[in-house]
Amino acid sequence: MEHFRRIVLITYEGAELLDLSGPASVFAMANRLADRTLYHLVIASPDAPLVGHSCGIALQAVPAGELTFEGRDTVLVIGADRQPLLRAMADTGLRDCLKQAAGAAERIGSVCSGVFVLAAAGLVNGRSVATHWSACAELGGRFPEVNCNADALYVRDGKVWTSAGVTTGIDMALALLEQDHGSALKAAVARQLVVYSHRPGHQSQFSELLTAQGKEDERFAGLTAWLSQSIASGVSVEQMAQHVGMSPRSFYRHFVRKFGQTPAKFHEAIRLSAARRLLEARSPVAIVANSVGFRSEAAFRTAFKAQFGVTPQLYRETWSAR
Repeated sequence: MEHFRRIVLITYEGAELLDLSGPASVFAMANRLADRTLYHLVIASPDAPLVGHSCGIALQAVPAGELTFEGRDTVLVIGADRQPLLRAMADTGLRDCLKQAAGAAERIGSVCSGVFVLAAAGLVNGRSVATHWSACAELGGRFPEVNCNADALYVRDGKVWTSAGVTTGIDMALALLEQDHGSALKAAVARQLVVYSHRPGHQSQFSELLTAQGKEDERFAGLTAWLSQSIASGVSVEQMAQHVGMSPRSFYRHFVRKFGQTPAKFHEAIRLSAARRLLEARSPVAIVANSVGFRSEAAFRTAFKAQFGVTPQLYRETWSAR
């Protein structure tokens, strides 16, 4: 008979409660839907027994230093704003606890800025990690041996799992659940929580339009806005070049260097971003595919899933449920 896994959520005074409650809800819902204990949840803290969080809610916790870790444990450190985080990073008892966990547990990781605590304990040196986009530069400055992926929702590097800002802890927890018990249970849990069945870890934290507009310089000023108004039809490289007053060859070369992708893929990403908004407004998939310029619904479904990790129908159903 399979034994349950233990999920140890490490929190501390002033931490972000959503970093804890989001993943905890995933594992608790898995227990409920399976009608048995797949996961035993433990809240632990160096500030036990009563830990106040940034939203004003206090939780009871067991002393982190008294835990003994085993091979079916997953240990996740939650994040916080600067001052609570700095105190947690400086806590030698917490660092020692995490080092013991890293040696014995099946998996160790963090949600949002909790990765700073792992880094302070020396547990992610040479690893690829994720954290909130606004904290990547500081993480790299404090711990240059850590490779921070500023775009990823979550990153798995061996037994180390790390996620970006707050709600992406839910995405990571769903991925952990899928690894343990398969995609069917993961999808059922996501449906009950009314979240995406699965957003892949490599999906960007940013919207396509905001990211694109942030890369525009004087040569490409206004290009993104113009293309977003041309989603129903194809726009050639020649037309793009003409819009910004460049030759097609020069435009293509400078564009790829600046945006890191071809103009055609760039325009497709803008069309798919528009498709998301239409699906959120509950438009039928076939109408959305036509509205954003795809020749067939099948081609649209393939492109949408490749970009966002879910089918257009599932995306629409998720928003309809909301």
